[in-house]
Amino acid sequence: MKHKNTPITGTFTGTGKGFGFVTPDASERKGADDIFIPPHFVLGALHGDIVEVRPVIDTRAATPAETRGHRNKNTRGKNPRGKTPPAEEPQTEQRQLGRITQIVKRGAYVGTFYTEGAQGYVRSVEPKIPYSFAVPPKSRNRFLLADGHRVLFSVDKNSRPEDGMVAAFVTEVLGHMHDPGVDVMTLVRQAGIPYEWPQEVTDAAARVPTELTDEVMQQNSITQHRVIPRRDLRHWQICTIDGDDTKDIDDAISLEMTADGHYKLGVHIADVTHYVPAASPIDREALNRGTSVYLADRVIPMLPHALSSGICSLFADVDRLALSCVMTIDDTGNVLEYEIFESIIRSCKRWTYNEVEALLATAVDLNATTNWWQIATGWNMLREILWNKRRARGALDFDLPEAKIRVDESGRPISIEPHSRNRATAIIEEFMIVCNETIATHCMTQKLPAVFRTHEPPNAMKLAQLTRTAINYGIKIPKLAVKPKALQKVLDKIADTPAAYAVSGAVLRALPQALYTPDNPTHYGLASEAYAHFTSPIRRYADLQLHRIIKASLIIDATERKAALKAAKADLASICAQASRTEREAEALEREVAQLKKVQFMQGYEGEMFDGIVSGITAWGVYVMLPSTVEGMIPIESIKKTGLRYDKERKCFVSKRNREALMPGTELTVRLISADEEERKITFGF
Repeated sequence: MKHKNTPITGTFTGTGKGFGFVTPDASERKGADDIFIPPHFVLGALHGDIVEVRPVIDTRAATPAETRGHRNKNTRGKNPRGKTPPAEEPQTEQRQLGRITQIVKRGAYVGTFYTEGAQGYVRSVEPKIPYSFAVPPKSRNRFLLADGHRVLFSVDKNSRPEDGMVAAFVTEVLGHMHDPGVDVMTLVRQAGIPYEWPQEVTDAAARVPTELTDEVMQQNSITQHRVIPRRDLRHWQICTIDGDDTKDIDDAISLEMTADGHYKLGVHIADVTHYVPAASPIDREALNRGTSVYLADRVIPMLPHALSSGICSLFADVDRLALSCVMTIDDTGNVLEYEIFESIIRSCKRWTYNEVEALLATAVDLNATTNWWQIATGWNMLREILWNKRRARGALDFDLPEAKIRVDESGRPISIEPHSRNRATAIIEEFMIVCNETIATHCMTQKLPAVFRTHEPPNAMKLAQLTRTAINYGIKIPKLAVKPKALQKVLDKIADTPAAYAVSGAVLRALPQALYTPDNPTHYGLASEAYAHFTSPIRRYADLQLHRIIKASLIIDATERKAALKAAKADLASICAQASRTEREAEALEREVAQLKKVQFMQGYEGEMFDGIVSGITAWGVYVMLPSTVEGMIPIESIKKTGLRYDKERKCFVSKRNREALMPGTELTVRLISADEEERKITFGF
């Protein structure tokens, strides 16, 4: 973190209540928490804006008496968000206060156009932007706007909507709010995620080969005759294991036993950089996107489909170029030796996770010419070995439910269920982790530049908050829980108990977010001394850049190798920052779309009863999760009617006799009150 008097650049998060928070950029964060911005220091910032903020040293200046009951002047009768309730500032103990001094860049705003009389307005679809904006007649006429149109709009950086109505300048019409797909596209554009390809990228993608030939193998290659020739592994028994609907297959595996009883594990990753030269149009757009985004009804790929689901994807029975890491592993999980080299492979079978799990469960050989059950058993044995080693050193395993959402052709959700984990998913997880660790260790020992996957330990304040939560469940956390082993014991204690979801979530919130760095290889959550992302170059730019570094290191000529590594190292810090930023944005969008689809799924079930479990407790209500992973809230008003009151110390709701009645893990039956698509909120009652 910079000196206290130095301005900090970050992203403003609004609350809809006047105040907000600024999250420092990854380059300035270094473990720092968000900065609290009181209403009178917001300077017109809107949710998602990039701002400059200065810390407020004198905390007495943060809450002047005249700002109490601050009320937004931007009010309009019929607009439900035309008014902002009195600002209820949160507790700011131990939280840095700040004053926004400049709006560096306005965010991407999406709203719904509507009229009141002759005047047109646009209301943001983001609940954290509780304002409406006036649309000038010129914009309205230019775009032929009608009530219900979803539009992209901009706001002048010097405008202060908290002080009164300001103008919105419409730049694009996405469609009508009820048109199929506009709901998700609204969130995509609101998040500022690129989804259309620039013309130069489209032109470059049209020139991408559709099949591998000798000529293609020589094109765009930095290697040719300057490195050890690409190894031909097409005679190896290599296969892939992925989800049922996976289109972009990055990784393939092979496994055999050596003469001395060791495991020879091969992890073969799509050689994307062969087709994507550095600084080419496709490469520049891939860096801009940073990652593929997986939404309920669509995928926004990092690379054009000609690459991501074409020549790079490791389909069965076709030749593909790969970058292989072959490791010899003993029966305790130690990597005894390894090789990293360019290869050409031909996957002999495409497995799905469910097929491999069924194969392990039934011991039925599905192929008369290949004993796949025996091969799968070897995979599973090595999985157990690798997991036991990671567990022994303290690796954390969060078994939090994830939703698998299925939609129809129009994008409406037709089913929601927990995403299942099984031995097959764990096999791939363990194989990819040991490969990533091997690559990271290789970069360290060979003193190569790298894109490391960094995860730092929790800070003292976060551990203190976790300790207070854990005490409610009779769990004591050591004061010096700087090693992941301590938190692993906490997760073990609550495993398979009603409190598992709540405590696991509390542990996860106590941990900082992982990010990419060029100089810190340690990963706290995996209890790993060296970790990097190498295994998904089709969907993550961090992996693609690491491939470039590895391939540069394979050049035989020392002078050429040094030059190639220098080029691969250039701008590595900015690449890491971009990869970290785009990852956070993609994850936030994925959560928003999933929540939208959950709300849509629950529409029509108002008044029906559902069994659930308390997943969270706040002073303003109780969160309840259904078995399907759908989560909603019982507002405090409904809870008070039952005679329960909130116990701040124990973070639960208690009866008049002070007995615990509602706490995380409590099973209960709730009634669906509403599923509000505009607010993306589900409300339960008793």
